[in-house]
Amino acid sequence: MDALLRAVYVVATVFGAGVIAVDMLGLIGEAAHDSGGDDGDGDTHGSGGPILSFLRFIRTFVYFSAGFGPFGLAARAFRTDGLGSLVWAVGGGVGIALIARAFFRFQQQDVDSTLEDADLLFETARVTVPISGGNMGKVRIHVGQVVEERYALAESAEDAFGDEDLVQIVRVTEECVYVGRADASLPSNGSASE
Repeated sequence: MDALLRAVYVVATVFGAGVIAVDMLGLIGEAAHDSGGDDGDGDTHGSGGPILSFLRFIRTFVYFSAGFGPFGLAARAFRTDGLGSLVWAVGGGVGIALIARAFFRFQQQDVDSTLEDADLLFETARVTVPISGGNMGKVRIHVGQVVEERYALAESAEDAFGDEDLVQIVRVTEECVYVGRADASLPSNGSASE
């Protein structure tokens, strides 16, 4: 029984570590990396749900093996009996698989630094291309650490804004933002310093 458990631990270690090493070297195609495309509720993005579920299971099994084998071998090295080493091995495998799953979910989160249209409304911006008489210009907007440039028109056709003028965004459309004179009573969001 001891020899069989030791062999299972060695095979699991070699399998798990080997597949992870091959993956890190980039020898596994992108399709395998797309297998983790769930949104946290188990729903997959796009088509091929059963195939992606199977690939996700295989990846989980690889990480389980990478924990199961070494934890089992370590338990045997500390002279833990067969059942005790099996408990350590299963616990280690489940732990490593859960850590890997959490890592892949974190890695897949959309980290997007673009500003939503709603975030731009009533923000102060600096004119980078003059705006006058219905002619489109450009403004630079600072919101937090994000800097974005947008095409801009004056909300009122009579208004004209020169290079480096401060303006306030009063309306946002798909094509551009509409700006008006910056209200002195509104606190600046830091764009005035640039």
